[in-house]
Amino acid sequence: MAQTADAARESALKRFLPPGPRPLPCRRDVQRGRRLRLFVYGLPWAYHGQVVEYVERRARELLHVNCAYLREDTCPNTGFSHLENLRSHCTDVPIFSKLLQVATLVGEPERADVFLVPFLLGCNAMLGWGHGMSRVNGPAHHAFFGSFDKFARDSLPHFARWPHRHLFLFPLDSMFMPKWLGGSMLAHTGAGYRNKSRLDVTIPYLASLPRELVRAQPDAGARSTRVFLMASPSRNKENAMPFSTVETIRRMQRTTFCVAPTGDSDGFTQRFYYIVAAGCIPVRVDTYYPSLKFGKVAWPFKQTIEWHRAVLLLPPDRLRRDGLMPTLANVSQRRVREMQQYLLRVNCNSLA
Repeated sequence: MAQTADAARESALKRFLPPGPRPLPCRRDVQRGRRLRLFVYGLPWAYHGQVVEYVERRARELLHVNCAYLREDTCPNTGFSHLENLRSHCTDVPIFSKLLQVATLVGEPERADVFLVPFLLGCNAMLGWGHGMSRVNGPAHHAFFGSFDKFARDSLPHFARWPHRHLFLFPLDSMFMPKWLGGSMLAHTGAGYRNKSRLDVTIPYLASLPRELVRAQPDAGARSTRVFLMASPSRNKENAMPFSTVETIRRMQRTTFCVAPTGDSDGFTQRFYYIVAAGCIPVRVDTYYPSLKFGKVAWPFKQTIEWHRAVLLLPPDRLRRDGLMPTLANVSQRRVREMQQYLLRVNCNSLA
């Protein structure tokens, strides 16, 4: 039976993704995945494999990388560049690959817990953003977005009966989620809920963090800087980032509080994950949902991380009224130590 299940996973990986390295699931992925009965629709190559092939080929041509740009953890970080910004929305690729590697794949819809729609919607979106990319899968893209009702009737025969069990991998910010998918399971980058039953699955950006730095967490006493704010003009060539990725992480590791404002949309930015990985306490300034408390925000890894133990929420009105430094000065040393210790656990257990 195990051999049959493994053969089914291997067949699915070859069917949906081009040859090459596979993002490795961790032990907990395997343990949880075996309990998940997954039905995967057989959409054409243009919805998944072609997208991966094209983006990785363009990365070799434009960045001269010799690795699988979307699937290889050791692929070098190219710095804060246009293409790196686009790549960050391709979290759907490793998640898709890991689901195929760990889930129990079923062919009978009645047995399925989740129906996976194998359209890499995040990576697909970046094909239309320029910077050396082209819409190579135009007919497939327009079939989905041009008339989803027709697409669902033709390609997703079980959607009408079980829309709430259909998972769409769409790692863009929640404000960009199509309203007509609001009754489904949406994997997006946060931070608002789009499903009334809160079936949203908040996933991180695809960020290349230097693993050796993330693992080398300094002692709390080594954090000599009080506050750090990482600017984010990565799309503006004339205002390039002043620090490299490595230097950014190192500075955050020397800092107690790192300001994490929202960006040009409502999701959790790459900056937020850099901060958490560095063990710096995030000070989240949310201009999109300023009145929401912790329980109302679509946090990533919400089943395993108690974010109120790791993050300070600073509403914009309080920031204007009290100021940043006076607010942080009122955080007790005991709470700082507790938050730092919890962040260390988060890094070891959830982000490693």
